[in-house]
Formats: sequence, structure tokens, C-alpha cells
Amino acid sequence: MKDELTFIKLPPVWLFRLMSGLRQMINTIHYKLVPANVAVFEKAQKFWIAKALGVACELNLADIIGSGFMSIDSLARETGTDRSALYRLMRALASDGIFREIKPMVFVNTPESKALMEGNGSMKYMIRQQMNRTNWEIVNELGYSIETGNSGAIKVLGTDIFDHLRNSPEKNELYNKAMTNTSDISAAAVISAYDFSGIKKMIDIGGGEGYLLSAILSKYPSMQGVVFDFKHVVETADKNFKIFGIENRAETAHGNFFETIPAGGDAYMMKNIIHAFDDPTCINLLNKVREAMMPDSRLLILDAVIRMDNKPSFGKIFDLQMLLGTKGGKERTENEFDVLLQQSGFQLKRIVDTVSPFSIVEAVVAVN
Repeated sequence: MKDELTFIKLPPVWLFRLMSGLRQMINTIHYKLVPANVAVFEKAQKFWIAKALGVACELNLADIIGSGFMSIDSLARETGTDRSALYRLMRALASDGIFREIKPMVFVNTPESKALMEGNGSMKYMIRQQMNRTNWEIVNELGYSIETGNSGAIKVLGTDIFDHLRNSPEKNELYNKAMTNTSDISAAAVISAYDFSGIKKMIDIGGGEGYLLSAILSKYPSMQGVVFDFKHVVETADKNFKIFGIENRAETAHGNFFETIPAGGDAYMMKNIIHAFDDPTCINLLNKVREAMMPDSRLLILDAVIRMDNKPSFGKIFDLQMLLGTKGGKERTENEFDVLLQQSGFQLKRIVDTVSPFSIVEAVVAVN
């Protein structure tokens, strides 16, 4: 059984950029037509929708409504919530296109609220992860991080976010599902943008539950793959191997990628790994990867790449989360990637944009 998300036909990157540009132009015109104080006040209110989305995911509202319709009375009974308060939540979300009130106090899903449901294309667990109580406490420390340059997570938790997750099984499970959601949203985009032909064996470093690797292998039937991550993380990867029908070509390996990297791959992939660490740590990690690679292997780093402009950017916003949640992690510009790779014995070959927030930074071992 293959996951249909992998084969969704996506628009070309140029068209995606054009539509993004048009959206930005419309937003710019809108905010030019209102007083500046009204514009910034309106923008500041968006956090209410973000938090409301988190609560909607915790309550499984989209899943409960499903493909039909449901009254607020039924929703309140199903979720054990206050009828009046739940209606106010649903009304607010519906005003932003998330759910739709088809008649007084009766709601259906919209395309956006369906993205909160379990299954393909879901952002349910990523939103829950970002909007949970612990993350919210860390976000409240943004001022502290700006003042000091230090991690808000360490101030709140006493350790960085990754050590905290490793010591909290329930939170770690949610985090792993959230990472699978991000692979879900980027898998089709990555496969559409990059030609993986010629790769015989892919090693996915820090590959979590193996979703992205599974999607790639399902498109390239001659490729084999290894998902490498902590033991408690890769334990669920076999489920994705079976869903995608690639269980005979994929395997798991576990360990700490700062200590060892599996050898034998002619391509090594790292999605949302490099951005979590400072430059010295990344150089140490990349050196480990290079040592495991063959001379003609390629390295594929999937991260947001910051552009030097004033345009809206997922990476520029997500960079604030790296500031808060990690010890020196950050989203990087093309030049910063180039310098980082050179210091690790790599040569940057190209950056491939995708129809997603992430780009593919392709590098090879530098020739002395």
C-alpha cells in the first residue's frame, strides 16, 4: 500500500513563487490602506488563532466532525467541554476559514480544518506540539532570549528541548508525530523538486519514524534505505515501511549521530537537523558524516534557507523558535551554509527550492 500523498501533482516552483508574490502584494496593499496602528494591532491578534488551533487539535474537533456536520451541543458532549465556550472557539476559527458554520451553531469541516484530521496531509500533531503548555511557556521567554542570546527552553526547563523530550516519553511521542507531520507536508514537494535517480542506498540521519525516506523509496523502486536515529525514535519506522510497501528495501539503525554514522550510503540525508545546533556542533556532526561517506557520495540537507530580503518567510519566523528552543541553533542563509560546509570538508553544489518551506542543500566531499 503506497501513500497517495507522495504522488500528488504539485505546481512548479516558479508558479508557487508567483502565487506567493501575488499574495504578498495583496497583503501589502491591504495594510497600506489602513492606519499603521490598526495594521500592527491586527497582526498582533493572530496569536489567538494559533492558540485556538492548538486547542482544536487537543480536542480532536476536526476528527469528531469528520465528513458530516455536527451541532455545538453534540460537539460539547463528545469533548466534555462547556457548550457556550466551545461555540465561541468554533466561531472564531470559522471566521478565519477553519471550520464553517452552515447554520446557527452547526459546523462542518473546511479544507483547512480537514488538515487537522488524522491521516495524509495532517498538521494535527505539529500544531499540538507547537501550541502545548510547555512550548507556550518557552515562547513567553522570547524577550529573555533577545536580551541575552540564550535559550528560553533552558531557562524554563533547565535543559535544552531535546534532552527534555528524551526524558519525557509522552512529550517525545508527540514530538516524533509532529516531525512526521513535517515530513508529510514536505515529502511530495521534495520528491517533485529533486531527482534521486542513481542513488542506490540512502542513509537518513535523524530520520525519525522514516516517513520521508519511505516516500522517496516508494518513488524509486531500485533504491534501498536506512533510517538512523535514537532507538526509541526508530521503533515505529517499520509501520511506515509497510504502509509504503518498501519493507524489503528499508531498515533501521539506532545510535547517537554525534558518535557514529552508518557507512555504505551513496547519499546521506538530514532533514531539520542542522538548524538545531550551533556552528561548532554542526561542524563536528558534518565531519562525522563525511568520514562515513564514500568519495562520490552526496549530502542532502533539508532545511529552510533564509533569503536576504524583506519578504515573508517561514524560515525567518521558525528561526525564532530555534533561538528559543536550542542552544545556538538557527536557520541559515546560503552563505552561512556555504561556510559551514567548507569548514567541514564539503563543497556546496546547489540549493534546490521546493513547493514547501524547505529547500534541499546539496553538497559533495571537497576534493583536496
